[in-house]
Amino acid sequence: MSIPSIIPPAERGYSIPDVFVTTDWLAEHISDPNVRVVDTDVPENYAACHIPGAVSPVDHYYKTSLEERTHIQEPSQFAQTMSYLGIGDETTVIGYNRGGGVYSFRLMWALHYYGHTNVKILDGGLEKWEAEGRETTTSPTSAAGSAAVFTPKANAEIFASRDRVLSAIDDDSTIILDVRTDDEWTGANKRGGPRGGRIPGAVHFEWTNFHTGGDVPVLRTAEEIRKMLADVGVTPDKNVITY
Repeated sequence: MSIPSIIPPAERGYSIPDVFVTTDWLAEHISDPNVRVVDTDVPENYAACHIPGAVSPVDHYYKTSLEERTHIQEPSQFAQTMSYLGIGDETTVIGYNRGGGVYSFRLMWALHYYGHTNVKILDGGLEKWEAEGRETTTSPTSAAGSAAVFTPKANAEIFASRDRVLSAIDDDSTIILDVRTDDEWTGANKRGGPRGGRIPGAVHFEWTNFHTGGDVPVLRTAEEIRKMLADVGVTPDKNVITY
């Protein structure tokens, strides 16, 4: 795999560039006792190949169970999940996956929702790590015995309840942004649900457009993202609810 020319995260114009770490940073800190690397992809991909020392959640959606797929785990269950991964209150969490970081950002949101903001994304994910010839393994990592204690502190400000979404439908100051695939937007793909379609008034911009694509996908520059979002009406003066 060739390594394309990649603008470093600190030079892409983000307002919060330190949500990313580079592969060089991770290689330097991978053995730090307070750093926990999480492979956020599906367990099958983790078993095939992962970064040494990375752990893997049973369910990278962090839902109540493998059968109940609607809600994020409640506080005590989420705390148990994080402790199982070796993530405690003082842990620096580094998430990565394949294909643009969608699951890593999901881990970041879930941790932020429960008050743990010390979490970062590996820029370029496993693709960049492998393209640089860095070591991978198929040996699973266990966090058993880590004694990690995670204290959940829910932050309702970053969660949009049903009532909040309903009130936003006719609110000109709020944009509801649907980042699903085209088939989900049109209703052709119901993703196992009883109905297809979208929330009335929502605008559509599929999440894959936010990254560069190619062999080593990374998040686009802030200027590119602002331009693409503005084209669908998502501007800094609006409140934004994504789904």
